[in-house]
Amino acid sequence: MKNIILKNIEDANPLTQGATSTNSLNFKFFTPRQEHPDFDQLNFEAKALAQEATKTQELPQTGIQKLKRMFKSYKTTAINWIKNKKRVSENREDLLPLYFIWSILRTCNFLCDYCDDHRGNKYPEMSNKGALDTDQAKKLLGVMRTRTPSVYYAGGEPTLRSDLPEILRHGRNLNYFPQIINTNGSVIHKLLKRKNWSNFLADFDIIIVSLDSLRVDMLNEMYRYKKSEDIIRNVLALRELRDTYGFKLMVNCVVQPGRIQDAVDVLNFANDLGITFAGVPQNDGPVAKDGLLLNLEYRKFVSTLLTRHKAGHKFAGSYRMNNRLYNGVPLNCRNTLKPHIDFDGTLFWPCKACVNVQPEKLNILAHKHLDEVWAKGRKMINPDKFHGPAPTQCGANCNWAQNYTTDTYYHGLKNPASILTEIRDFLN
Repeated sequence: MKNIILKNIEDANPLTQGATSTNSLNFKFFTPRQEHPDFDQLNFEAKALAQEATKTQELPQTGIQKLKRMFKSYKTTAINWIKNKKRVSENREDLLPLYFIWSILRTCNFLCDYCDDHRGNKYPEMSNKGALDTDQAKKLLGVMRTRTPSVYYAGGEPTLRSDLPEILRHGRNLNYFPQIINTNGSVIHKLLKRKNWSNFLADFDIIIVSLDSLRVDMLNEMYRYKKSEDIIRNVLALRELRDTYGFKLMVNCVVQPGRIQDAVDVLNFANDLGITFAGVPQNDGPVAKDGLLLNLEYRKFVSTLLTRHKAGHKFAGSYRMNNRLYNGVPLNCRNTLKPHIDFDGTLFWPCKACVNVQPEKLNILAHKHLDEVWAKGRKMINPDKFHGPAPTQCGANCNWAQNYTTDTYYHGLKNPASILTEIRDFLN
């Protein structure tokens, strides 16, 4: 594993040494409190970091090159849509993917008190033995691309893989769009200065940074990490860089009982700075945390969020999707639309978060085309009518955004006119 885990990340950050604040952030919704850091100072340091990053980061695809990549990805999406419409008419639920989630490694430098692998295991406590090497990772991307237009890199913490830039470039060359990363954001300021990471910003289309509070002491406690101010600074630096490098910036916030005011702060912060907000109620296993959805403070948060959504502020997903997600509306989960692949290249079929039925693990690298994988999976566990509480069903009712994206897509298959609104909101 030494060849794929980033080692010896330097601790010193010269941008925080001797700097003075000269740039103010104008907040409308967010009110900094005594327990928050000095945002003007962090913003000053972020601007310096962004300026430094432009010396090493290559520019992204533009013009005809990017249009070709987008066209080839959208062509796959369109073909899958037609095939999925046919499958729905046949009452089949082995739908072809909208994107796939790839836990590219288990290693993480955080130990978040709410986070696990959807099977109840903490990432830092799990072994990486058997992780794909670089060539195997590229092969996996090739097999998945036969039917999948987009890839979502996750972990553990994906930026701890030293070969991630090489994997990303291969994904871009295969015409994945969008390429998405969900990162804790803690080491971005170090990676942006590395010459061998020069394509980091150029090859990602969406960068999602986990941010569950703006109180550094709270983040340090929640993440078991000592320098959480780096995360906020890095979000501000990415905000400076997003227009130049053409990526969408999101912050992902887990809304937790007892910490709802922290989620409100992140919502206000993101809305004020034009950063796309992506949130999710905390789950306890495959269901929303007990009592959270009925909590009065949470209900007020949801009301504010949906009002802002209607007013045109940036949110991940459509108004309909977020209304259903935050209110825990029963969903039509179609898990094969967002297959989840583990660090060793195995696909959990039909769902990683199954409770009543143990999921099968399919080796992607043993196949040349995703159609082969889907046909094999269907023979092992038929995914038709799999979502539900019966002993032969998944037994879960996951309150995750990823599940509601499948609900939204399925709704679009049944109601094609609605998909235009979903696409408009996604591209916002």
